[in-house]
Amino acid sequence: MNSYEGMVRRMEWGIAGWGVVFAAVAGVGWGGLAALGVASGAAAAWANFRWLERAFSRPTPARAGLLGLRLAALGGVGYVIVKVFAVTPVTFLIGLLTAAAAALGEALYQLIYARIS
Repeated sequence: MNSYEGMVRRMEWGIAGWGVVFAAVAGVGWGGLAALGVASGAAAAWANFRWLERAFSRPTPARAGLLGLRLAALGGVGYVIVKVFAVTPVTFLIGLLTAAAAALGEALYQLIYARIS
């Protein structure tokens, strides 16, 4: 496994891990609907990360064209989740922030464990 594949794997696990942590905190603090909102936002963040990683690691014109639809799809999924499950938009957005928490964790990992060649 090269360093890029390791970074992608750590980011995926980081998004999932922070999603579980944020959902548990929201569930304890604000109830089950808040935990559902955070968990669904984290799932959307993970799917968005996978979509972006696949598009940029193996670029094709078709994948580049579909990147414009990514935000519309994410917005549509978020709208449906908020309306169907009656979760608050704030909890969904907190779930989306798991990607930022994973990116911060990966940056710290790189600062601590990166080796100068």
